[in-house]
Amino acid sequence: MLIPRAIVAVIGVGALGWRPHSALSALLLAVAAGVDVAFGARVAPALAVAVPLVAFLTAALSLAALVERSGLAERTAAQLAMRARGSSLALYAAVCALCAGLTAAVSLDGAVVLMVPLVLVLARRHAAPLAPLLFGVIAVANGASIAVPQGNPTNLVLIDRLGISAGAFAAHMLGPGLLAAALCAIVVALTERRALAVAYRPTRAERTPFSASERHAALSLAAAALVAWTAPLLALAPWWPFAAAVAVALGTRRERLRLIIPWRVAVQIAGLLIVIGALGMRMPARIAPGLGGLLIIAMGIGAVSALANNLPLSGVAGALLAAGPSAYAASIGLAVGSLATPQGSVATLIATKLAGPDAPPMPRRWFAPLAGTAVALATLLLWATL
Repeated sequence: MLIPRAIVAVIGVGALGWRPHSALSALLLAVAAGVDVAFGARVAPALAVAVPLVAFLTAALSLAALVERSGLAERTAAQLAMRARGSSLALYAAVCALCAGLTAAVSLDGAVVLMVPLVLVLARRHAAPLAPLLFGVIAVANGASIAVPQGNPTNLVLIDRLGISAGAFAAHMLGPGLLAAALCAIVVALTERRALAVAYRPTRAERTPFSASERHAALSLAAAALVAWTAPLLALAPWWPFAAAVAVALGTRRERLRLIIPWRVAVQIAGLLIVIGALGMRMPARIAPGLGGLLIIAMGIGAVSALANNLPLSGVAGALLAAGPSAYAASIGLAVGSLATPQGSVATLIATKLAGPDAPPMPRRWFAPLAGTAVALATLLLWATL
């Protein structure tokens, strides 16, 4: 029975690697999972991970859309442009800092949905350099996403799959996350230094009162962020409290807002969890006793995430690894390593789609080395603090 299930697993994972962002790959993976279920694979463990993860991702994307439609992004862009006083470098630093904070509050996917329209406004209305601002948002969001449990849906998959407490995750990953985010911001600034040396138009922002939609969006964002940060302190997984806070925000909004549900990602995650779980594979708990083992896990998972996509592959990592240092190294690889390619992270795909066809393409020639260096240094800091 193991050989047929292994063949099914290869077909399912191969479909994901072949066309990770197509409906066809999700369909093939669903068929593979259905075959495994017919062989007797359990569905409940896969759904126990996939359902809260999709709920969290839906809430983050829907909250970000609410904030963006309220006009709060345009107001924030005007304030940033005014306070940076024409310095593109100062504006870049402010954008990166805001992106890191939003990543911790509404996850990297929600952060890019908020930040990309903001940097587009800065480019159109203030002649700010689009390339460094856009690349900074993408890099910092992915790098900072490992700092807190709710920063990246891949973190939540590993936490739930391996039984890691949210508090323990934050204690081990805050330092590596801040390091990865800072390194990404610095490298992008150095690479785009010529663009950042040119001043932009620091038009003065008009002081107008907040509209009802802006006030509602700001309060909703603050409430959801507070709930996500408080939940680990109460030994609660943050996704359901966060989703509940967003549901209240959407329910109290005057205008209807359509939920943004990532159906394809949901099918891919559940399918991968079923086909891998059916094999009964698990790495030993002490696969990474030292720095070398941690680097192998982080770099290896990072490379595979960059080739396919990190969110569905987080289910595979959770099925194969055991709780402990190896899980933290896997989280670094999933989030930071996926930065090497445009298809590696759902957040990167969202950012490039929102930026439009005229936006500068991601320069792989230096994004890939940046991702590898950030993974290595973040893993080194993780190992040093274990």
